[in-house]
Amino acid sequence: MDPQPMKSPLVDVDVLDEPGCVDVSKRLESLRPCWLTRGVGYFTLGLATYLDVAVSDHPQETYFGRLARHNRLLRDHFGDLLDRVADVLAVLLDMPTRYDERVALPGFHVFEGVGIADAPRPSQHFDLQHRAMPWPFEIARVEQSISFTLPIALPHRGGALDVWDITEADMLRLERLGGTSGTIGETTAPRRHPYRVGRMAVQLTPVLHRIAAVPARHPGDQRITLQGHGIRDADGWILYW
Repeated sequence: MDPQPMKSPLVDVDVLDEPGCVDVSKRLESLRPCWLTRGVGYFTLGLATYLDVAVSDHPQETYFGRLARHNRLLRDHFGDLLDRVADVLAVLLDMPTRYDERVALPGFHVFEGVGIADAPRPSQHFDLQHRAMPWPFEIARVEQSISFTLPIALPHRGGALDVWDITEADMLRLERLGGTSGTIGETTAPRRHPYRVGRMAVQLTPVLHRIAAVPARHPGDQRITLQGHGIRDADGWILYW
């Protein structure tokens, strides 16, 4: 059974102009000693639920134990950007947004060199990291979540997201028929959602996706994005990573 067509789960909203992105890139570069190495050519500035909780054996140490330092770093150096993102999302969602220091602030992905994929990688997934999170506050009983990506710098050949318009419910139906996210990636071509620096892509509902490969890497290429999620509570949306 093929999944039913759905409205696009991704919308784009402008946040920064190009000079603003250059300024953020320079600030980020000045903090390179604070980047966390996550793989070859792969770094973050800030903590991430999918790395420091979902696949960590000791999330109290890797996530909660390091929150204060990393949140202070992000707030001190990028507080203006975080406030801008919260304001833009509040308008888009027509609901209040806020940050909570008991969870990680949105932070940065940085890919350089071989960390930038120049061929498709079987990394398609749904953003469901919130289910692994031991929330320190009450969230809405009816699960509602968003994800957002704000490109700050892109490789010479651009950047994008590969998207399959398949929800988790669609995937569960397909799995009952023997399908997996891997077979979907092999048998069904994704659509390419192109990125533009300063324009934030907001995933309004979790769908199958992955980072799109570039046709070729160039010396000095960087792929820098501000990453975050939102979870609903009784008062609106809490933004975190």
